[in-house]
Amino acid sequence: MGRRKQAGVALLAVLWLTVALSAMALATSYLVRTEVEAATNRIEGEQMRFLAAGGIEAAVDSILRSTIFRSPAVVEGRERPEFALGQRWLAYEFPGGQCVVEVVPENAKLNVNQAPSERLAALFRALGVPAIESADLALAIADWRSGRMSDAGNVFDAYYATLPEPYRARHAPLEQLEELLPVKGMSRELFFGRIERSAAGEWTRKPPLADLLTAAPTAGGINLNYAAREVLEALPGWDEASAARVVELREQTPFETGANLGDVVPESAQTTVTTVPAPFYTLTATCMHPDSRARRSVRALVEITGTQTTGHRVLGWWDDWPFAKELPAGS
Repeated sequence: MGRRKQAGVALLAVLWLTVALSAMALATSYLVRTEVEAATNRIEGEQMRFLAAGGIEAAVDSILRSTIFRSPAVVEGRERPEFALGQRWLAYEFPGGQCVVEVVPENAKLNVNQAPSERLAALFRALGVPAIESADLALAIADWRSGRMSDAGNVFDAYYATLPEPYRARHAPLEQLEELLPVKGMSRELFFGRIERSAAGEWTRKPPLADLLTAAPTAGGINLNYAAREVLEALPGWDEASAARVVELREQTPFETGANLGDVVPESAQTTVTTVPAPFYTLTATCMHPDSRARRSVRALVEITGTQTTGHRVLGWWDDWPFAKELPAGS
């Protein structure tokens, strides 16, 4: 009887040991599989990032080969242009994946160093900021970019000086939009954009200020074919309906000139507009592979003049841009 009892205990111990080893084997298998998937995702993500960087270079080449920088005779006779005035998207097929590049000239945005405070306030209202807060923030930006009026400072200087970690206002033109973050009244939610739900239950995306404002030199008015709805809505005499109308029309056929804009938006007589891109462009490349869930976006601020050795100069680079827009259907 004693031997049988000992045999039963030994069998039970073996069974428990088997269960423990099986659990350890399953856990190890799961960890190995997880690590392999993580490593694969990391590798594919890096591949997409390099492809996106290649998409930026390809877009620069397409713009340089267009009629903007070459005569129509050269383009039509020797090369097929890949970029045309009013075109927003460029698509490329690379051996390692597909890349779609959004092209936006900087003159489609309000110049943060030149726009009157009334226009900045109108832009913030279009983004859903209450009127009083919009006006206060616009005045704070105007003070931030302007020279100091006296050694004593003003109410904004006093505000920055009394913060728990005080700092001095810039009091000079901005070189990068990120310099807006310390301005009185500026929130990270407004600067980086947000997704909010309307009263009807629909989710809408408020774009980051990088899509609406620029610190790059601009002249000649706002570009009709590329300006965001919020930028158009902020122009003198414009409203939400007129901005939406222009966006609808240009999606059908880009504006060749702004001469007949008054037929669409009668109030536009107060506004200086253009359809000619500035030499500064924001290029956002998004790359993906059909057999992978990896997707990366890279953004660059580029000056394209065709006069430098390489034809362009990179002024800003964001390796992992998290705010890429939804890609056009069929891309």
